[in-house]
Amino acid sequence: MSRNRTNQKPMGVVMSHHSLNRRIRKAGAAALIAAASAVALTACGSNDSSSDAKGSSSSHASSAAKSSQSDTSIHSQAGNQTGTGSKATAVGSGANKAQATSECQPGTLRATLDSAGTSQAGMNHRGTFLRVTNTGDETCVISGYAGVALEGAGHTAIKTTARHGSTYFATDPGTHPITLAPGKSAWADLVWTTTGADTAHAKYLQISPTGSNSHSTVPFNQDLDNSTLSLTAWSAKPPIND
Repeated sequence: MSRNRTNQKPMGVVMSHHSLNRRIRKAGAAALIAAASAVALTACGSNDSSSDAKGSSSSHASSAAKSSQSDTSIHSQAGNQTGTGSKATAVGSGANKAQATSECQPGTLRATLDSAGTSQAGMNHRGTFLRVTNTGDETCVISGYAGVALEGAGHTAIKTTARHGSTYFATDPGTHPITLAPGKSAWADLVWTTTGADTAHAKYLQISPTGSNSHSTVPFNQDLDNSTLSLTAWSAKPPIND
């Protein structure tokens, strides 16, 4: 009986070993689960980082592309504006040149009386032609009415009345531009009456082709009524009614 007691192991000890083994297994399983979770989390973190990197890279690439497109657009617009500006400058230069040569300058014009107009006579009316010639080297344009004034003996001024419009001998063409190449001329009709009413004894005639203070003085030995002259606007040909 005593030998049998000696060979048997206490139940409490056996239960303790079983419990310990179970705890060890549980701890091992928990450790494995924790390790697996850590690996999974690390993998997820890596994926997230990769995703973020890809997203960041895509974002930077997109921004760079947009920036490049924007820069291209700006440079393109600047190129168009430069082209437009150059074209505008070219057009502007042409316009300025045209404007500079569009109006005849008094210093390039010579005013005279054209003897072809002295045949105008009848019914107490006399007339002649004013003629203006471009003596410059460039083509220019003249328009409107000449300025005229009478002078007496010794070039004394005579108060003069100038009437613009049709004369007894010619129809007024009205103000219009006339292009004068170098050496070319324009004409106007000049008429006065000779009834003896308040006669002015003129010896000279001042002619201002553009109506400015710059004028030519030509001989004009005529007696005329009321110091009054009628004249038409400049025209490209002698103003004779058909």
